[in-house]
Amino acid sequence: MNQTSLDVLQQLEPEFQYRELKGRELRTERQLQEQRDRIEAENQQFLAHLESQAAEKERAIAQHHAAVSRGNAVCAIASVTLLSFMLIPDLNRMAESTLKLYEWTHSPTTTTTATTVTNATHQEPSKTTAPDAQTKVAPFKPLKQHRGPHFYDDTPTGSYDYVLERDGSTAVPIPSPCNGVIGRVWFQGRTGNLSTGFGAGQIVEVACDGGKLWLFGHLVKGSQTKQPGELITKGEAIGIQGQTGRTSGVHVHNQIHEYSIGADGVPVRGDRITDRSLTQPLIDDYRDFLATGGTSH
Repeated sequence: MNQTSLDVLQQLEPEFQYRELKGRELRTERQLQEQRDRIEAENQQFLAHLESQAAEKERAIAQHHAAVSRGNAVCAIASVTLLSFMLIPDLNRMAESTLKLYEWTHSPTTTTTATTVTNATHQEPSKTTAPDAQTKVAPFKPLKQHRGPHFYDDTPTGSYDYVLERDGSTAVPIPSPCNGVIGRVWFQGRTGNLSTGFGAGQIVEVACDGGKLWLFGHLVKGSQTKQPGELITKGEAIGIQGQTGRTSGVHVHNQIHEYSIGADGVPVRGDRITDRSLTQPLIDDYRDFLATGGTSH
């Protein structure tokens, strides 16, 4: 209240002075209340604005996560689609080979009469005993044998490369040439063509009772049916013909070796026989066995 107002107020009667002061007090309180209400409203508006911003931020974060999830899903779908285009043909071929192996080993025509193998199997083999002497041949579905035009034959001396075929397919199981014991099962070299690959790829060795050790190469990796030291019957599958290692086509590679039996009962491969006058009769007998379905001895 300024000096002029005080002068005017003092000139009034006491009663009027009271009323004037009371009125001014009420107006002041009303103004203060209005100011408080205005400030409260502004505060509420500010809080609502903050809440709105927070909600907008949450929506933006949710939209971002949803977009990322959609992007990841799209990438995953694209990756699976691309992967399926890359792997399905190989998986189909693997499934076909596995099915053929299953059919071959479970067909009634392939049922093998088990031959009792004594502990003599794990003794030092007799070099004077003919391979598979007095062995009952297990029947199985015949296989055609040929040298495919897609395969380049650079067989080492005393070894043999050939292609097996059944019903027009080369994805066929390889029968054991004899009753015996599985030797080493291993992978040699690197799979590729004649320029980029080397070695015989997937290898399974079969030591024939009283005879020689046969090395089978270029099999499908992981298709072996037996582990080292396990017994095998003539005609029983040892693996599937393939093109692992250095090769220009599906085929099987044979080498024939001397062998001995290790302390653990697993055959130990010895010197390779390079004299074809010794290996040719063995391989010819095996080819006849393949072609006739187990009717030759």
